[in-house]
Amino acid sequence: MEESLIFQYVIIAVIVLIAGYSLFKIIVRNFSSKKPKKGEFGCDQECGGH
Repeated sequence: MEESLIFQYVIIAVIVLIAGYSLFKIIVRNFSSKKPKKGEFGCDQECGGH
């Protein structure tokens, strides 16, 4: 009985970690796309610029 409870807690913890990590990636991507830095790939390379 105790093993199944521990197993359920482990599964819930893994799901929460995966959801938090994907949410963190989305937030970082949204903030970084507003300010393109020099040297990074941007529209100048993707849009056929120099």
